[in-house]
Amino acid sequence: MTTLVTGGNGWVPCHVVRRLARRGETVVSYDLMPPDDLLRDFLGETIECVVFEPGDVADVARLREVATQHGVTALVHAAVITPRVDRERREPARIVEVNVTGTVNALDAARSLPGFRRFVYVSSGAVWGDVPGVATLTEETPSHATSLYGVTKHTSERVCRRYAELFGLDAVSLRPGNVYGPMERTTPGYAGATELREMLRLHVAGQPILVNSLAGPYLDWPYVEDVAEGIERAWAAPRLPHAVYNLTAGRLYSIGDVLAAFARHLPGLAYRQVPSGEANYHVSGGPPGPVPSNARLAADFAWAPATPFDDGMRAYLAWIAAHGPQ
Repeated sequence: MTTLVTGGNGWVPCHVVRRLARRGETVVSYDLMPPDDLLRDFLGETIECVVFEPGDVADVARLREVATQHGVTALVHAAVITPRVDRERREPARIVEVNVTGTVNALDAARSLPGFRRFVYVSSGAVWGDVPGVATLTEETPSHATSLYGVTKHTSERVCRRYAELFGLDAVSLRPGNVYGPMERTTPGYAGATELREMLRLHVAGQPILVNSLAGPYLDWPYVEDVAEGIERAWAAPRLPHAVYNLTAGRLYSIGDVLAAFARHLPGLAYRQVPSGEANYHVSGGPPGPVPSNARLAADFAWAPATPFDDGMRAYLAWIAAHGPQ
């Protein structure tokens, strides 16, 4: 079998590529960004099972050509632009083109392939947006997304569902939480950084991390390899009882929790809470919000995040120590 992974050279997708390649699967990584030394080192011996194909998901002819050429039987669609507000203002049309039209193009390529097995869409917890008055976020929680990223992710989920209904396409969407772990770096679709990487940049620059609060934002932080394993399970499952699954840690961590883990595993890291005017990293300081639930994935696939927070942080910070926060 051959699986095509769009955006496969990027952060989370490269973990999926490696997991599938370890199974002996031929994996086609379709990406605008050429493979770099970090990626080649990360893939190690599994790179022998990986074919790198340059391409844009907005180019449906190229996407179909590559998928047909390699006899693709499954597709993991992860290519996306994850914009900050400044990029939303600069290029909203391009964001919609990649994030929504790119999904349509991937679906169209998939349904044209003989013997095609499954389409896996890598969505995001951003589909919820700010949901008031609930304690838990489930797959049935209505979307309140306002950012272009959240809106386009939710729209793409709905398009996947409609293609499944119209064309009998076997399709599933996975919603990762606020992922952390090795291989987070700048790519054509991802020029920002998680809160973790931004704070670590201060440490690497020789500064203490000075925050105005040790409380919010309270975020769900699943380890990247656990997220990749959840995607792999959906890719491999004989049947899919549901069309959408959350892929989360199932609990919230404060900025204080994160910084305490940093200090435990990164010698010399210093942080403290200071008045807002003295902070070099500002956080919301807000109370905890609703907790994303991974109960559906646990029930259907017996999946739960296998990596304790401290173990994941230890591995992540070892990678940062070796390669820098990129």
